[in-house]
Amino acid sequence: MKKLLFLLLSFGLLACGSDDATPTAPINDTFDPTKATLLREGNLMGSGSYVVSGVAQLYNDKGKLILFLNDFSSSNGPDLKVYLSTTTAATSFISLGKLKSTMGKQSYEITGSPDLAEFKFVLIWCQQFSVQFGHAETK
Repeated sequence: MKKLLFLLLSFGLLACGSDDATPTAPINDTFDPTKATLLREGNLMGSGSYVVSGVAQLYNDKGKLILFLNDFSSSNGPDLKVYLSTTTAATSFISLGKLKSTMGKQSYEITGSPDLAEFKFVLIWCQQFSVQFGHAETK
C-alpha cells in the first residue's frame, strides 16, 4: 500500500513539474499595434487566487485578426493556454495556443473568421486542470 501511495504521489509531482510550467522570461513580440486597427479591448483580471493583469486587445492587421496581450503578467502554472471564448467558462472557445510567457507583450493570430461580438472573452486557461487563471471581456 505504501509503495502504491508513493508511486501515485511521485506521478502527481512529476505531472506538475517545472517542465510543465509556462516560461517566465519577459518577452516583447514583434507585433506593432501602431500599424494595425484596434477592434476591441478589455482589461485582464485574475480569477480566484491567480493574479493576471494587462490589456487584451484585438486588432485587424492587414486582414489578419491578432490578439495582443499588452503589459501582460500572470501567475504561473502548468499547461497555460490562451483562449478566445464565448463565456468565461470556456465551454465554446478557440484555442490560440500556449501562453508564450507569464510576462511581457505577446501576440497570437486568430485563424478563421470568428464573430468577435460572440467570442468576446479572452481567457488564460490551465488546460490540464480545466482552471481559469484570468480573463478579459473585450468591448
